Amino acid sequence: MTIAGERLAGFAAWLDRSSKAWRSPCGDSVPVGRYAEILPWDFDELPTVDFAEHALPLFVPMDQATGVALPADADLSHPPGQLRAFHRLSHIVFRLEDARLALSPPWRATDDRLPLCAVIGLTDPEMTLWDAVDAAGGADVDLDAFPLLAVPLWAMAPKERAEISGTLPFLPD
Repeated sequence: MTIAGERLAGFAAWLDRSSKAWRSPCGDSVPVGRYAEILPWDFDELPTVDFAEHALPLFVPMDQATGVALPADADLSHPPGQLRAFHRLSHIVFRLEDARLALSPPWRATDDRLPLCAVIGLTDPEMTLWDAVDAAGGADVDLDAFPLLAVPLWAMAPKERAEISGTLPFLPD
């Protein structure tokens, strides 16, 4: 497995931890949907548009996902108990900025720092993923070192797209 694959596996594990049901004060289990879903994809193809409004699909090149433990079936339904996709994506980018600076807040576990990934925003569902990566300025990402996450921004509200565009693309150093 490449360094990018190891980092993607660490990111997938973080997503799993962020998608677990929790116990209410009364002891009931509170279901929680997927925080985000990693989708291995052929970047020469168009991305899928078949996902619920607040699902957060993260397209990654097929080669990078080889050997990474991912759910058997992608859950692209509405994620109960999760914030809007925009807020979850903003949180991921914020955590990646901390990781780039090697910041680890004292209230977090030492293994809770996200591994560095590149994040590219997709603005047009009619553009192949490689074309979108090139258009966003991500053509120089070292795919052996960093997972490349492509996020469909077209599914977000115009206000959300405008706000997140100031932080994307996120390209690790």
